[in-house]
Amino acid sequence: MLDKGILEVLFPGQEDAGPILEGEDRTSHYERALKYGLSSGAFLFLDYKGEEDNEIVNYILDYEFERGIELATQDELEALGELEYEFLPDKIRETNSLLKNSNYGLFVFPSLGDYYVLFISRLENKAVLTSAELLDVEMVPPRERYIQYYTGTEV
Repeated sequence: MLDKGILEVLFPGQEDAGPILEGEDRTSHYERALKYGLSSGAFLFLDYKGEEDNEIVNYILDYEFERGIELATQDELEALGELEYEFLPDKIRETNSLLKNSNYGLFVFPSLGDYYVLFISRLENKAVLTSAELLDVEMVPPRERYIQYYTGTEV
């Protein structure tokens, strides 16, 4: 279940994210969080093949710029953008092998379609982020109802 603790990790320092849990319309907390994440730029939306090669790299660069941090060197990011992957999970795994050196990761927010919703967070948040079932829809496989973190050894 999406709670305030997860929202604070998903949208740190974004005070306007509070109404996600307080909304009285007919949409769920999950839907409001997804909509907010996409509209605020906190989430990156990609199809199952990742659309264009550099979208993850550009997302990382924007994240670095907004926070005044460096998650990877320019050469590492350029190499990541140049690699071709058949499917997006392979690129997410490669990205995580790069970002883990800075103690960050690229996480997958649950979705109802054949697309991916990605966001960056510190690895110290991994246990909180991956422990709660956010999507309560029986047609979605149980594991995909949770935020996921892909590495070379796990899917």
